[in-house]
Amino acid sequence: MPAYVEIVNKILAVGTIFLQLVIIFLIVNYLFFRSRENKVLLFFKKYTFYLGFLIALGAVLLSLFYSNVVGYPPCELCWIQRIFLYPQLILFGMELYKKDRSIVDFSIAFAILGSITSIYHIFVESGVTSGISCADPSNGGVSCAVRYIYEFGYVTMPIMALTMSLFIISILLNYKYIVRMK
Repeated sequence: MPAYVEIVNKILAVGTIFLQLVIIFLIVNYLFFRSRENKVLLFFKKYTFYLGFLIALGAVLLSLFYSNVVGYPPCELCWIQRIFLYPQLILFGMELYKKDRSIVDFSIAFAILGSITSIYHIFVESGVTSGISCADPSNGGVSCAVRYIYEFGYVTMPIMALTMSLFIISILLNYKYIVRMK
């Protein structure tokens, strides 16, 4: 494995932890400091679609980087997570171009399905359950239990995917809340 992959893994792990802290910060503001004048909620409402687009773009590019450049073969659960991830980039891109705000519910649905898949993948990866949809490595398949990234004792690819999906859910729910308040 090239040395730059270790650096990329560390940067992504730190970014994942930072995004998790942002999600917690947003939830705390939403639950305890909910008002029309809350600057945090207003900030995330104003930049919802830019942030969503950037997160989706980064996730798509990194998934392609790991599979096509580094050579990590995606397992079946990774492919399912990508099925729910790749449309996010298109939806947020359309939103930035058209500005009609019609993608919110579709994007939330994709993010929820991606979160469910990520949670299941985390269980498979940690050995809690065996993957019913995972390929048999003895027949040339890719095991869903293989950890290609394992930083800081818990950051793996499914954790990164879950964090991205939860971030998208939280900013979109905040957007819907602020729009309804006005």
